[in-house]
Amino acid sequence: MQALYLLALEPIAETKADPNSYGFRSKRATADAIDQCFTVLSRKASPQWILEGDIKACFDKISHEWLLANIPMEKTILQKWLKAGFMEKDVLYPTEEGTPQGGPITPPTM
Repeated sequence: MQALYLLALEPIAETKADPNSYGFRSKRATADAIDQCFTVLSRKASPQWILEGDIKACFDKISHEWLLANIPMEKTILQKWLKAGFMEKDVLYPTEEGTPQGGPITPPTM
């Protein structure tokens, strides 16, 4: 079911995403970011700096409320995916924040 939602949501995400963002993007790689840097820096009036950043624990801490308000999909299903929790050594751990990892529709796939 997640793979079907990914097929529907990925084109929406790609149309709304920053065209110069390369992290966690389908069909984009480090080489694409390097090409963009070369293109931008080879101009006469080029920027002096290129910044790369990482938000610590972004997907571990992302708000469920924000996802529910901003992801264009059936809210009941999204809520169930977010609250499904995870199993480790036969123990179920509830998910109160963040996104579950490792499924078809989770970062870095999405």
